Amino acid sequence: MPRWLIPLLLLLAGALFPLALAPFFWWPLGLVSLAVLMAALQHSHSPRQAFVYTWLFSFAKFAVGVSWIYVSIHRFGGTPAPLAVLMVALFAGFLAIFPALVFALRQHLFGQTLAWLTLPVCWFLYEFLRGNFLTGFPWLFAGDAHLHSWLAGWAPIIGSYGISVLLVLSVTLLLEVWQRRCYALLAGLLVWPAGALLQPLEWTHITGSLNVSAVQGNIPQNLKWRPEMMDPTIGIYYDQTSQHWDSDLILWPETAVTKLLDQFRPAMNEIAAEALEHNTTVITGIAYRYPRGHELAGEFHNSIVAFGAGAGIYHKQQLVPFGEFVPFEQQIRGLIPFFDLEMSSFRHGPADQPLLKAAKGADTFLVAPFICYEIAYPQLVSRMAQQADFLVTVSNDAWFGDSLGPKQHMALAQMRALETGRWLLRATNTGITALVDHKGRLLERLPYEQRGTLSGSAEMRHGSTPYMQLGVWPLAIFSLLILGLAGWRRRRSQSFTELR
Repeated sequence: MPRWLIPLLLLLAGALFPLALAPFFWWPLGLVSLAVLMAALQHSHSPRQAFVYTWLFSFAKFAVGVSWIYVSIHRFGGTPAPLAVLMVALFAGFLAIFPALVFALRQHLFGQTLAWLTLPVCWFLYEFLRGNFLTGFPWLFAGDAHLHSWLAGWAPIIGSYGISVLLVLSVTLLLEVWQRRCYALLAGLLVWPAGALLQPLEWTHITGSLNVSAVQGNIPQNLKWRPEMMDPTIGIYYDQTSQHWDSDLILWPETAVTKLLDQFRPAMNEIAAEALEHNTTVITGIAYRYPRGHELAGEFHNSIVAFGAGAGIYHKQQLVPFGEFVPFEQQIRGLIPFFDLEMSSFRHGPADQPLLKAAKGADTFLVAPFICYEIAYPQLVSRMAQQADFLVTVSNDAWFGDSLGPKQHMALAQMRALETGRWLLRATNTGITALVDHKGRLLERLPYEQRGTLSGSAEMRHGSTPYMQLGVWPLAIFSLLILGLAGWRRRRSQSFTELR
């Protein structure tokens, strides 16, 4: 193959990778995409070459897979189109550095020693690094493409991180068989039918049920934050809610109320009294401001509050860079309109917050809340779900229009439900508002960009899946063992060569 063709193939393979994920779920394309990258890395001769190969693949993957941020930067951030395209490209190029560094280091330390094992392990290390470095960006993980394949059966055991490892391992095993005719390695592909056999297992048990509703207000993003829309918006959500007082829990989206909590409290108290009469819990996203006299007076949180028959408040822990806080704020505020979006100065919430409470008669259920892309974080969701009977997540994906972003976001919520064995209710401003069961199946959803209310019956569940109990520790230990073995094998090989 001509050397000039390799970069083009890597770019094409990277661009195909997002098609394996939501909303397409053409997961066989993910196998083909990864096979191109793994084959190239198995034939790379230097860390520099491994860096370039991986960067090209990953740049194309992110340029296509997170192209939806263009909508928020240009349409709602007021950035000129050419500059918005450049910013998307720079973001994709930055994200591509993470895997490029990991696989360049792998090439430096291990060369091609046990490549069929070190490549899957390093893929896990790269995804884990990207998902946790600074605020993290746990998006476009390879395992998230397999919400509906046989490998989904492994999600409650090893999570999406583990499915990524199995996926890349399947590719490297096939490459190893093709190149070396080691047919015994095909036994490793039994993880696929094993996943199918695992799918019917129940890892959690039912503790009760709630009739739930989720309101989709469909307030245009360019109108939502206008002062004259504050009271009409509350009216829209109240009108929708008052038609569903037979529900035990009613969920409004992220910042559904565009007033601050202290400003909304008089109206909230009136709605709460009516909700309490019907034994209904209302949960809404809202901005919280610390009162005068507090040491953080004037500071804000992106929050969720429960009222009526239930109670509690939660402050978002994982904030969106440039959306909810601006890194290097003093240096870059005012450079372009995108750096001055409304409500982009929130504080991070603490990690040890109590769960929300929802009541049904004499029973009280604990609800784990997640705001926007917090639902993308496997470890955060797993930790908060430990004591929860039910998961709720609220978002305002109107920032991204009818692009890939909201569909990918919905699929991530489904994967978290599958990993934790919990039902999940999702409310968004314009879509996707949905109810998901403990197997990650989307049971009900509202049409995109339509005002309406989704209702259904949801199981409350308790207990822990193996992934909730063990997290990524089994993968971490497996990775250390593989890397240690590969290092030992390489040193032994080098010593033998020197003796000769």
